[in-house]
Amino acid sequence: MSDHQDDASQSQSQSQSQLTAPDWRDRALQWIKREGRFVADTIHPDSANLGKGRRLASWAILRVKGLILLVVGAVAAVIVTHYTAEDSARTGGKAEGAINAENGYIHATIRLKPYESYDPPYETFSESKLTLRQIRGINSGEYTAEEAVKGGMAAQWSGVAPGLGQVYFADLVSDSSSMIIVTDIRPVNISCRNSKMVTQISTSGEGGVAISDLAYVLQGDHEAGNGFIMDDSNRGDPYFDHYSITLGGGADAQTLKILGVAKPGSRCTWDLRAGFTTDDGQSHQAKINGKPLVTEGGPSEESGAQHLRVYAHRLIEWECAHGQRKQEDCPKPS
Repeated sequence: MSDHQDDASQSQSQSQSQLTAPDWRDRALQWIKREGRFVADTIHPDSANLGKGRRLASWAILRVKGLILLVVGAVAAVIVTHYTAEDSARTGGKAEGAINAENGYIHATIRLKPYESYDPPYETFSESKLTLRQIRGINSGEYTAEEAVKGGMAAQWSGVAPGLGQVYFADLVSDSSSMIIVTDIRPVNISCRNSKMVTQISTSGEGGVAISDLAYVLQGDHEAGNGFIMDDSNRGDPYFDHYSITLGGGADAQTLKILGVAKPGSRCTWDLRAGFTTDDGQSHQAKINGKPLVTEGGPSEESGAQHLRVYAHRLIEWECAHGQRKQEDCPKPS
């Protein structure tokens, strides 16, 4: 009997404990009161004499103040960062402006003439030797130089000095609001070494040299000289002895064809430096290319390289014999 009473008493006690246990809302409210009392007593010792409501209000006000200070600090940081970046950009812009003012706002986009744009006569270089099949194809007229050599490099003769090289297009432009006059463009920082080319194929053709404007001889007596005129009655004279180039002030960009000439057996790298005057009469100089220009002179005669020639008439004969050309365009048999 006593055991039943004890069990009943224990069960009743557990039941009462479950009924009176605080839920999460009560626990949260107790924590807020406790923390509020601690904060208020710590920050405002005189709040100990306040009632519970005012103590909680004091704690809440402190929390709100803290949030306000946090937001204000974040906004201030953003503003400071913005103006710091703006000042940095302004300073960088001034520095860039000073550099541009020094070089006269002149710059150039330089492009290598594509292989397929060369007209005969021209040369083709390769770092690999041709197979017997490729050699027979060239000699019979089956292959052009481009078909025989994949990834080859075309080269042009200047007509003013021994050697060969590649043609570049230089698009000259100026961002200056006032006009500048280009009075000189010359090669600088010239560095030459032995060529790795072991094959040279000459493509014959009618006509003269298919290059206008300037040619630079990168080795020998004319190494630091002016560009030579290639396409008019002053052919062979320094280009800027007869011409100047006007840029800036709204003037259009000017495109020059430029040929660097290297001796057979040589490969040269070089830069272009322009000399010009601004509207105040001051003279300036500036390098106008980004990456160095490359001029390949091809294999030397003494290197044991292969030298072949593509003849236009053999190409035509092969096409006619294999039905790749209309009969009316083929030569009549004699």
